[in-house]
Amino acid sequence: MVAAIMIVVLLVEPPALRPAERLPTLRMLTARAPEGLDRTQLQDAIALGREGEPGSYVLHRVASTGDPAPTIEPAGVVYTPFLRVAWAAHARQSSGRPLTLDEVPAWMAAPVFYVALRTPSVARAADLGAPSLAVVPAGFATCCLEPQPTLVRPLWMRDDPAVTARFGATVPFSDLGIIAAYPIEALRGGLDFVAFYRVDGPDGPSSVEMRGRLEPNDLEEWR
Repeated sequence: MVAAIMIVVLLVEPPALRPAERLPTLRMLTARAPEGLDRTQLQDAIALGREGEPGSYVLHRVASTGDPAPTIEPAGVVYTPFLRVAWAAHARQSSGRPLTLDEVPAWMAAPVFYVALRTPSVARAADLGAPSLAVVPAGFATCCLEPQPTLVRPLWMRDDPAVTARFGATVPFSDLGIIAAYPIEALRGGLDFVAFYRVDGPDGPSSVEMRGRLEPNDLEEWR
């Protein structure tokens, strides 16, 4: 049974079941289209996963746009191609069937990273469903242009933790709001990844946010 589960983990690509929101870009992120992990990087990722649980790359929460620095509280996590392969290797190692280089599917090593963000409001999630999502310069507000400007649109979005389970990882929080995929060239410091609900109040519209900041020094140790 475990072996069968691991086959699913390795071979099923996360589907784009809900279309990415059609939002205008605030500024284009341009770069030469990168390639996925090379064989050396794949070997390193597999070795890391065989050694133990790979962990996650944390986006620390910024409580409001006026805060100069994020808190230690996580707003979400990032799964790079390297981490996806490491998690898959860890899952296979735990099942007694070590992952080999040639078993890694192209989608897992592709130049795409996943962001999993906590919900902005557990109470509102039941009525409002999955939150909206924006990638903005650090401190840029999400209230209240319609549509909300974003630096880059996600390739796909889902609110199902099964997305990370497909490569053997578990989302490290119970209040998941949204998971989205982005091209790897959007993985840059000085950005806020924001899940938000736009709500109306007595003083007009406002945004209820879960804002995670990617600092430049975060990327120094990420692979």
